[in-house]
Amino acid sequence: MSRDFSKAVAAAWKLFRKNQIFQLGMIILVATNLMATAVWFFEQQKNAVQFHSFGDALWWALVTIATVGYGDKVPITLGGRIFGSLTIISGLVLISLFTATVSSLFVARRIKESQGLQDINFTDHIVICGWNPHVEDILRTLIRHAEQPAPMKVVLANDAAPELMEAVIETYPELDLKFVRGDYAREAVLNRANIKNARAAIIVPDHGTEAGIAADNKTLVCLLTMKSLSPALKVYTHIINKDNLQHFKRANADDVIVSDQYVGFFLANHIIAPGAPQTAMELLDNENGNDFHRVSIPPEFVGKNFGDLFIHFKKTRNWTLVGVVTEHESMHLNDILSDDTSAIDAFIQRKFKEAGINVAEKFGVQTTVNPPFDYKIQPKDLAVIIGTTTPERA
Repeated sequence: MSRDFSKAVAAAWKLFRKNQIFQLGMIILVATNLMATAVWFFEQQKNAVQFHSFGDALWWALVTIATVGYGDKVPITLGGRIFGSLTIISGLVLISLFTATVSSLFVARRIKESQGLQDINFTDHIVICGWNPHVEDILRTLIRHAEQPAPMKVVLANDAAPELMEAVIETYPELDLKFVRGDYAREAVLNRANIKNARAAIIVPDHGTEAGIAADNKTLVCLLTMKSLSPALKVYTHIINKDNLQHFKRANADDVIVSDQYVGFFLANHIIAPGAPQTAMELLDNENGNDFHRVSIPPEFVGKNFGDLFIHFKKTRNWTLVGVVTEHESMHLNDILSDDTSAIDAFIQRKFKEAGINVAEKFGVQTTVNPPFDYKIQPKDLAVIIGTTTPERA
């Protein structure tokens, strides 16, 4: 019991030493009680009507030190008036200091936020590391496909100028945007972005780094740092060099987008299948209305044919059903190994990692595009549709 009390006292003293608001608050509290005690001592005999109890004196001291001055209680003795004068002067000084301290803390916090130096207290948010023109495309897509009525929480972590980030935050009021400035591959910067409580993260090649190997190396370091801080976090990366794809898969990236990955498809199909690439680009353009959405499947269609669901969506919502997607949890290596940590288990884990096989627990996404008419809808299936309006999310 005494040890817990000592810890509580030590914690209170530490708070008192570091927190200016707490210090001033304690000083005001002590001054109020001292002045109330002194005035009550002088007034209780000759002015008992107004200062009948210590509570009356305490009320007078609180009103006086707060510079309110109701005038409902007034000291009449010489000693009471002397301490009353001290209370008035103390109140002017202490309340002014308290107000200035609170204001300065708010101003300092706002300056740190604008400079990207403030710790983020978001939870279930999305962290976007790096800055290039594609980031604004990501933000617009998040706005269009937001899954909840409240603004989606997004944290931008990069080395861009604070003025640029302030302009971006003002451009997208539909999102709850915060900015963290610094090298996003460093653990301290990611901790400021509260990466451990994030919903997912996106890493893009930073426009301030050299193209190719240097950019992908920084992205890889950022990915490894994120996974070390939050192994279950879903991280999606954009890389420049296709040859680096295997490194990111081994580092447990949840998915990887390679620059210019589909250029060949679009260019060739402009010749051999005119109209097909234009259709694909229109579906990927957020401004044209018709785009892809993932929606829940009505429970009554579980176990029924894909064709029945296709007709239902087309007739009732004018949605075109293009496929189904299923999120599944892959088997963890620890489910196979024994409970105790033996040398054999450690050897197996090490060999899996050396072979580049992902043994970490994660969620996978399995897609089935254009299944046959008689495909049976499964309980965990979600529908991928093409629609002109934002549908209700799964």
